[in-house]
Amino acid sequence: MPLNWENIKKTMKDELSDAADTTRKYFKIGKVKFDKMNINNSLNDTFRELGIEVYNQITEEIKGDIRQNPKVKSLIEKVSQLKQFIKDEELEIKEIKKGSVPQAKTDEDTDNPPDVKARKKVWSTQGIIQ
Repeated sequence: MPLNWENIKKTMKDELSDAADTTRKYFKIGKVKFDKMNINNSLNDTFRELGIEVYNQITEEIKGDIRQNPKVKSLIEKVSQLKQFIKDEELEIKEIKKGSVPQAKTDEDTDNPPDVKARKKVWSTQGIIQ
């Protein structure tokens, strides 16, 4: 009889551990998707700002190439960076989905790979993302 209880105990422990790992995996995916949504919002705001700037330059008949306007150049660079960051987030989601669920680590280790964490920090200080 004690053997059966030990088997049940081990099975329950294994199942709960698997459930916890799966929950961690989907939590990480959800967090990355939330970050991606915020980046998409920043991208939309940047496109809106770029459109306003181009519209103003055209309607005010400012001479010169729109592409040479420093503000337009800056906004175009920001759009490129945000698009790249969205691609990075999509790759991170794919890696989380296809990879095995990592063992419990500190929050710092499980949030993002080091290069993505560093990029997020730089871009948030530059105002590219919130």
